[in-house]
Amino acid sequence: MPSEATTIAARTFPALGTFATVLVAEPDALAPAHDLLAAELDAVDLACSRFRADSELCRVNHARGRPVPVSPLFAEALAVALDAAELTDGDVDPTCGQSLVRLGYDRDFIQGRRHTGPLRQPPMPAGGWRRVRLDLKRLEVRVPAGVWLDLGATAKALAADRAASAIQATTGCGVLVNLGGDLRVAGDPPEEGWRVGIADDAGFDASTASIEPRQVVMINDGGLATSSILGRASLG
Repeated sequence: MPSEATTIAARTFPALGTFATVLVAEPDALAPAHDLLAAELDAVDLACSRFRADSELCRVNHARGRPVPVSPLFAEALAVALDAAELTDGDVDPTCGQSLVRLGYDRDFIQGRRHTGPLRQPPMPAGGWRRVRLDLKRLEVRVPAGVWLDLGATAKALAADRAASAIQATTGCGVLVNLGGDLRVAGDPPEEGWRVGIADDAGFDASTASIEPRQVVMINDGGLATSSILGRASLG
């Protein structure tokens, strides 16, 4: 929510099962910023989606314990996920793919939420992140048979980081990227900083335009996660 005294250009579009918004401090940079963000999200989706049969993630999950060559992007995304697992002592575990399937999250979010009901199978624990082998030099991944990766906890934030950096490097202006509540800023911010509205009473399907912020956070650098269990914004 930038100040009216500053000329900020913004564009929002659906992506990754939620929304993507890019804001730039110079209006002329909006078109290339949108194109760079859209390209980054397409690449991340192709590498990391659990719901695309042609994704690298699906290929790794169905390799039955065999080593799989991967792209630099997928290797980076998995490295970030494993770092998060180590930093949180396994609270954020990328081997939770089968666990999520057991809980009914076995299809794209928009489709899955239409099918609610009793669990078809009992819950199961994550496969264990320490069992994943990632060779960054050879760009090769080995996951034990029966263990499925899910990078949903970290890949969206990584995409925001990568997109914001690429947009700033290309356009030279300040930028804010918001991917469903995972925010990253880069470059010189507006004079008053980036104003991020926080809502604590949004409905599950509230649009970003309809939400009335209850608090405002000012940021000039770095990132911010504003997601919660109270709402999931979408474009309807």
